[in-house]
Amino acid sequence: MSASRVPELKQISRGEAMRLGPGWSHSCHAMLYAANPGQLFGRIPLRFSVLVLGLVRVPLYTQKDRVGGFPNFLSNAFISTAKHQLLFALKVLNMMPEDKLAEALAAATEKQKKALEQQQTASS
Repeated sequence: MSASRVPELKQISRGEAMRLGPGWSHSCHAMLYAANPGQLFGRIPLRFSVLVLGLVRVPLYTQKDRVGGFPNFLSNAFISTAKHQLLFALKVLNMMPEDKLAEALAAATEKQKKALEQQQTASS
């Protein structure tokens, strides 16, 4: 997968999922979202609040530095494989334009590369 491309996943019905048979595991995820008129730090409009599995608030904004907010969230290690599910859901639900998703993913990847390079430089 290229850094600037949102992964392609296929949405299937419950019936199709149940017919997959042995060797496949099923999981159920809930994503709740609502309009949010609030502002982060009293100046950044939030537009939406997203709760993934009721535990994590996903910032659906990008700060002026083009790294803070959503790209920074995507670069966190704790998001792990849920990152692809989140990107897919945001795309399918049309909560964020695909070009903005790709832009945020590219910025997150670049941030991770820089952090890794700094870590390698510090350890040598």
